[in-house]
Amino acid sequence: MHSIPTLRHATGLILVALTLLAVRTASADDLTSDSRRARQQLVAQNPAAAKCKAKAVAVLVFPDVVKAGFIFGAQGGKGILFVHGQPSGRYRTVAASYGLQAGVQKYGYALFLMNQRAVDWINQTRGWEIGTGPERSDRRQRNGAELHDQHHA
Repeated sequence: MHSIPTLRHATGLILVALTLLAVRTASADDLTSDSRRARQQLVAQNPAAAKCKAKAVAVLVFPDVVKAGFIFGAQGGKGILFVHGQPSGRYRTVAASYGLQAGVQKYGYALFLMNQRAVDWINQTRGWEIGTGPERSDRRQRNGAELHDQHHA
């Protein structure tokens, strides 16, 4: 049966491509600018996001997340935490998934942290999951478990 080795090779190639796309060598200033621009665009286009931003203590923005997979998938991206509008830390999101999936997509997302306790929790937690707690507002695509690592500047 030659389909299993072919499937493994295809999956390996997709994961290598994802890694190469996710490991973009952007400077901290570029990441901050991209994150700020993505946050401004989201707020301008979405009244609910504008309302949340007005009340939020902080916003964690991942402007470019790349996801690729064929049965098995992976995703990754970098982001900035803005506390009271000022950059406060750099973060990275990584995830793996499996199931009926094929292709590559690029998207961004933002998490609105509505109180200081939420900001403190993110700053004190080395790894955390999004799923049963905060979620992306675009729910067309979130079916797998996620593991996130935090990195401060």
